[in-house]
Amino acid sequence: MRILMLTERFPPEVRASGHLFHELAVGLVERGHEVGAVTKMPSDYIPSGRRSGQTSRPKARDRLDAIDVIRVKSFSALVRAPVLRAIDHLGLGMTFALAARRWRTADIVLIYSPPLPLALAGYLYGRWIGAPYVINLHDFYPQTAIDLGLLRNRVAITMAEQLEKMCYRNAAHIIVPAPRSREILVNRKGLAAKKISLIPNWVDVDRILPAPRENGFRRTHGLSDFFVISYAGVMGFAQDLTSVMECARMLEHKTDIVFLLVGEGVYRGKWEQLASGLRNVRFLPMQSKDQYFELLRASDVCLVPLTKTLKSPAIPGKIQSIMAVSRPIVAIVDPMGDAADLVARSEAGLIVPPERPDELMQVILRLYDDREMRERFGANGRAYAECHFSFRRAITSYEGILEQVLSEAGSPSD
Repeated sequence: MRILMLTERFPPEVRASGHLFHELAVGLVERGHEVGAVTKMPSDYIPSGRRSGQTSRPKARDRLDAIDVIRVKSFSALVRAPVLRAIDHLGLGMTFALAARRWRTADIVLIYSPPLPLALAGYLYGRWIGAPYVINLHDFYPQTAIDLGLLRNRVAITMAEQLEKMCYRNAAHIIVPAPRSREILVNRKGLAAKKISLIPNWVDVDRILPAPRENGFRRTHGLSDFFVISYAGVMGFAQDLTSVMECARMLEHKTDIVFLLVGEGVYRGKWEQLASGLRNVRFLPMQSKDQYFELLRASDVCLVPLTKTLKSPAIPGKIQSIMAVSRPIVAIVDPMGDAADLVARSEAGLIVPPERPDELMQVILRLYDDREMRERFGANGRAYAECHFSFRRAITSYEGILEQVLSEAGSPSD
């Protein structure tokens, strides 16, 4: 198959969505398929520790691990403002569609959403060359933007809902990583169940292995004598670290506990301001992929925070990563959501509702005092990841769906 991927993020950006599609692309290439990717020219989330000889800015057209990568420009740094972010996303639909035409005719298009307008790009490209498109749907837009207070204009909401309906209706297939997403598509959006497949996000359990907590990352950052509670990821609209800051304040008397917050995002400045004066809170910039896993291994407890207002059935990809390195999870999430359900079902950690710093402190202290509990949660998560989140299983499922869609639609190369 000739597979064209459309994704807003792609390496060298250190974002879960970029790594996910990069790993999938590499896996498909290794299985004999030709893969191209259209993505944005990265503007942020690039690790500072670059290898010698790396250029500071990727090329507009490049080969990465046998993948033909086409990068397009966007508003870059200006997308921190919600209005400009929306304009940027709308413009990406046409920009990606035009850029896709520079790649040789694809048999099928695979799209990471959000942002939803990339599905519009897949639709336009498909109309031009006759190729079907498949959506890998991680969040429901515009509902997520509404939940987060980023989209309030009634006319804009109606237009976005019509775009959503059109993109779902014309997709040949939709792949979701969360069980409740499938229920929403069938019961609320009116799509046929046979059009939707559930494939959890994966982690390469053959390569990402548990290791001792005392490692180079701890030594480099002076953490060897500390009980490390980490959050590593984007500090954006969907994450809420307020209760973490308040919990850190209440635990400041525990001089061997440190909260390590690693990443970048529009709200990082807000969290830094809240942490002002706290000696047990440290911030680090976004790390490379390898250092990210070393950070997780160096942690005693790993946090997964989502804002209370977010009602999307999202399962943050960091959950699978934490499970793979056998560390306990504290999920600060809606107890009724898919993320909480996964943590509870796997017995890989504990759940605290958002905006409950007192409860968060009690959970942290339980884990601080009980090494056996930490090790049990970590082992449970690792076992669950091996059984349910293996990369080999995921890529076989993706390959089967893409081949089935082509078989039903007829490849343009036939």
